[in-house]
Amino acid sequence: MAKGINVSRMRLRLEFGKNEPTGKTNPNTGQRIKGFVPKFKKWAGVWTLTQSDAINLAGADIRDAIVFFVRHSDKVTSDYLIRKGDVIYKIDSIAYDDGLSTDGFDLITCHRSVVNHG
Repeated sequence: MAKGINVSRMRLRLEFGKNEPTGKTNPNTGQRIKGFVPKFKKWAGVWTLTQSDAINLAGADIRDAIVFFVRHSDKVTSDYLIRKGDVIYKIDSIAYDDGLSTDGFDLITCHRSVVNHG
């Protein structure tokens, strides 16, 4: 999708994973605890949204959106969650590169995942 991005802007290390059993057990209930389990990591940068992009995302009911760019990879799908530091993001959409050139990047639009207890 995006071409000619300066790779020096890729300063973030994102973890791609899924919400799966962590191997821990809740001592009160005996049930397995689910949590973020990383599958692979990729270097990424933050794509700056234009005002019209932000308005379009708000119209699609996507609040607090952030867009990351990563090198094109077929491994990146919307089935994954993204963890940046302690914050987990849910992927809303991915604008895949055509993959025809070596300098292709994918744009990943996501929002902060909120855990509701109770």
